[in-house]
Amino acid sequence: MRFKVLIVGSIISAFVLIGAKVYADNADVKADMKKLVNYKRMVGKHYPIYIKQRNAQYKSWAKHNIPENFRIPIELQSYRDSRSVRYYGLYNAAYNTGVGYIPSNLVRYYEEEAWFAFQKYGHDAPSLSIVLAQQFTESQFNPWAIGDNNMSFGLPQLYRKTAQYLYKNDKKTWKDIFYFDKKGKHHFTSIRAMVQFPFLFLTKVKKYDFEHKFEGIRRYNGSGENAIKYAEKVMTRSLFYEELFAEYNSIPLDTTGFKKNLFDIINFTLIASGEEPIDNFLIEKLFANALAQFYSGYVRETYLQYYAVPVSENQQLLVASKTEHRIPVDGKDYYIIVEEGRVIYQYFKDSQMLLDVLNHSKNKDFYLYYIENKKRVKVVSLKKVGKKQVFSNVKPGDKVFIPPGTVLLSPETNLAVRIN
Repeated sequence: MRFKVLIVGSIISAFVLIGAKVYADNADVKADMKKLVNYKRMVGKHYPIYIKQRNAQYKSWAKHNIPENFRIPIELQSYRDSRSVRYYGLYNAAYNTGVGYIPSNLVRYYEEEAWFAFQKYGHDAPSLSIVLAQQFTESQFNPWAIGDNNMSFGLPQLYRKTAQYLYKNDKKTWKDIFYFDKKGKHHFTSIRAMVQFPFLFLTKVKKYDFEHKFEGIRRYNGSGENAIKYAEKVMTRSLFYEELFAEYNSIPLDTTGFKKNLFDIINFTLIASGEEPIDNFLIEKLFANALAQFYSGYVRETYLQYYAVPVSENQQLLVASKTEHRIPVDGKDYYIIVEEGRVIYQYFKDSQMLLDVLNHSKNKDFYLYYIENKKRVKVVSLKKVGKKQVFSNVKPGDKVFIPPGTVLLSPETNLAVRIN
């Protein structure tokens, strides 16, 4: 086994040496690569792919004069090639929400389309954080995602009936974005077109009319429970992205039209899925609740300065040295990547909870054990262990599935998790 590791290490070392000139010419790219959330999971063959992606980003900034506040911070990105659908999420238990690290193969598209839309439409263009929140919620950044019984497709999950309506009324605009095959199924022309769609959709159909613009859609005073939950999720995630952008960018994103664009894109998404739009009075209330709950009155120097926070909520959120975080029961799979310098025990408040997690069917590679007669004995029940010392085969960097409802302990507010 040791011999195999040495061979692999030698191959990677050789790759780095061969590519030394590339790295020497791209010192910033090498430094950037180390800031990716999944850098430690990258191997030699990934390096040139990422270098090409990042260099294309640098060239784009120069070519299109993209300002800093329209660039996605490297700390919020994850490496991904064009064939992968993996993504990493950042879950903040204090805000009870999570967002996705933006895959590196999509970053340049999001930056360019956000900047192009702003140049053309000014403050009427959707904020980048809103589009990211909407597309992460819809597809988890999976360009091949299919939903609604094969009726919705792609990053924005465009509904087939909405696509048919758009094509019927303005084919000139949409023919470069999506098309229909012989069976009547709609397809995007490219992954970039999927990214471009919400920026174009919101601005092109800006003066929509709920009763007449979309056939078969009626306006109600409110909407169903699922639509409200969806709105709250997109609102909270867009707020989370905004805070993160403000943290890593010296200049916050321009968010003068943030609230209006947020409301528009939520209702447009609902309409695009054949659902009822949300009444403006209710959506205002939902947004006020999201603000109060999200920040608990802690106002940062971003768009929040434009909104009054209730005095009763005007207290900073205090985080204990070890805070409990409950994994949400929302139908998604959550994983924790064990950090360097920590052991798996430190994430749980008792041994029984850890044992239950490692004994889960999705954690078949991990287990607790004790030594008996110089052999490892897997722990099935703590009662049978007695006073023997218990160990774990989980190492830093390992990804462990965390079942819904599990309580984790962490000295940090943010827990980095990978979601499938």
